[in-house]
Amino acid sequence: KYPNYRYSFAGIGQEEKKLLQSTGVLILISVLLLYLILAATFDSAITPLVILIELPIDLSAIFIALWLGGEGLNMMSVIGIIVTAGIVINDSILKLDTINSLIKRGLPVEKAVFEGGKMRLKAILMTSATTLLAVLPMLFQSGMGVELQLPLVLSVLGGLSLGTLVSLFVIPLIYYYLKK
Repeated sequence: KYPNYRYSFAGIGQEEKKLLQSTGVLILISVLLLYLILAATFDSAITPLVILIELPIDLSAIFIALWLGGEGLNMMSVIGIIVTAGIVINDSILKLDTINSLIKRGLPVEKAVFEGGKMRLKAILMTSATTLLAVLPMLFQSGMGVELQLPLVLSVLGGLSLGTLVSLFVIPLIYYYLKK
């Protein structure tokens, strides 16, 4: 009826959608580069996959935490995902590196997994505990900016809670069965 008029959707929501899409592509490229670096470091194509299997597990915990908190995926929750992924992947890398060092010293795989677990337990728990305790008070705050921080806090709490358990128990178990 009015050929000279056009309409389009614009605003912060559309810009954030574009930003999330481009960030998603960057994260995929980062994961690929991480795989290649880990493959070169461990001289193995399988060990990086064992480490990276943690990402989908942690993402499920993050999405559940966001859903339970009534939040969605936005830039703050993506920042929380990146922070959490960095911490838990680092924990798994260091644990498997310790286990590999023990295997190279001549320990059998089973003993190396147990000893490596004992050696890295304190460091993994301290890293996770300090991060969790640092963000936990933000859940109980009110005032300006809390709504902005909540997705980040929920992402870190959900992902790191499960991610620590996965780093401590699941990753070494998968590695043990692959080495056997």
